[in-house]
Amino acid sequence: MPLPRAIRHRFFCLPAGWVALMLVSPLIQAQDAAKMRADFLKLILSDSQMLTDQYERALAKLESDLAADADYEQAQLVQRRREELRAIYPGGTTLTSPAIPLAPERARLVGTAEARGDTLTNWRTATSQAEWAAVHVTPGSYYLELEASMSALPSTAGRMVPQEKATFAFYEVSLLPGAQENRRSFDIMPGKDETYAPLRIGPLNFSRDAVTLRLAPAMGYPANAISLRQFRLVPAVVDVVQTAASLPEGDALAATRELLQRELVKVQKPVLTAYKESLKTLPSTTPEMKEAVEAETKRLTQLENYASTPSIILERMIRQLGGVAGFEDIDGARYLSTVTSTGDRFTVEHDGRQIAIRLMWVSCAPPDEKSMARKNFADHFDIEMDNVGRLSRTAREFTLGYLDGKSLRLLLRPMKDKDGFQPALVFLPEVGLYQNVLVDQGLAAVEPFPKNARAGLMERGLYTTVLEHEAGAKRLKNGAWALSEEDKK
Repeated sequence: MPLPRAIRHRFFCLPAGWVALMLVSPLIQAQDAAKMRADFLKLILSDSQMLTDQYERALAKLESDLAADADYEQAQLVQRRREELRAIYPGGTTLTSPAIPLAPERARLVGTAEARGDTLTNWRTATSQAEWAAVHVTPGSYYLELEASMSALPSTAGRMVPQEKATFAFYEVSLLPGAQENRRSFDIMPGKDETYAPLRIGPLNFSRDAVTLRLAPAMGYPANAISLRQFRLVPAVVDVVQTAASLPEGDALAATRELLQRELVKVQKPVLTAYKESLKTLPSTTPEMKEAVEAETKRLTQLENYASTPSIILERMIRQLGGVAGFEDIDGARYLSTVTSTGDRFTVEHDGRQIAIRLMWVSCAPPDEKSMARKNFADHFDIEMDNVGRLSRTAREFTLGYLDGKSLRLLLRPMKDKDGFQPALVFLPEVGLYQNVLVDQGLAAVEPFPKNARAGLMERGLYTTVLEHEAGAKRLKNGAWALSEEDKK
């Protein structure tokens, strides 16, 4: 039916651009709606793919365990389920994934380590390592996910014995503050028929947008076939943790625990009071014990405060019996920068009190050019004396940058040494013993354990870990170990 004349006149009088817009507008709206639906579907698939991948890895481990137990029927059912999950994402590689892949072919390999396709293998020597340089990340927390396989190689005249597990370290390579906290160790256990098991390590917290990451074995594994693949950094997702339900009223165990706590408070109070009174007489008879008595009196006061709260008295007693006897336990101390601070000797502040401390068991290069300790430091690392001064400045700057602004926990010896410093063990939250950090960087030498020292299991255990860290730093040629003359002979 033809349009009326008046309408035809008005239609043809419209500007050409408006006419085109009127004709094309429905098509544009349809295209926009299709694009929005495609983008929405893409977002849903991207968000769910990470969970699906994690579920698929868990199924792979279950399939391996079922096959090892000869339950082949159930293993086959799990295998089919894995295939169904993989079929959900036929074009998964084109989706925008939050994971950051660490491709083996992009890694710089050292020692015997080699890349075979998408797998890193041949971890025969302790100096083998893989390093990814300038990995671009968004600052935040990440987990390292990978798949690992370990099996024993055929015996070669019995000279090499396969290991029961393989230990690796994954860490950020940097001397900047916070980087040393991104060091994680993990174990790989042998499997059957070279099956791969999923692993998740972390989290690691990156504050920069470009990081260098290194993977290194704790020792060489010449008698084991170790293959690692599917490396990627996955953003950490905060899991919702639900608190456990409280015990029902009238629970017999809870009532017994509460009764025990009250009885402990009653027994402990008179003992502490009598011990405190006996300490008051010591300064007058033995003035040289004044500082030790003050420290012990303060510890008793803290213990009395804890005793007034029955709900945590058992925890406090366990901590005391766990090996901290002989130390003053200080929590919440802060590093103070002074002109006399060094890598291993510095001042901390706690409750308005300034304490000059010396790190136990380790020694950094001294700044005094006339100090005999300089020669001992150079002999320990087998380096030239000219390098000692530079290492002293590096250790001082590293300790300043690492400890400044952080809350420190100290286990402090009450007696000062001949230089006026109190020996201390320094701990950081989520990092542990700071002595290990300095030793890892090759900036501190481990001293021999004091002879005839009446040390508890805790002290000897911590000292053993310091020795293990030094062995690792020497193997990786960190810090002063890289300047060792032993490697140049």
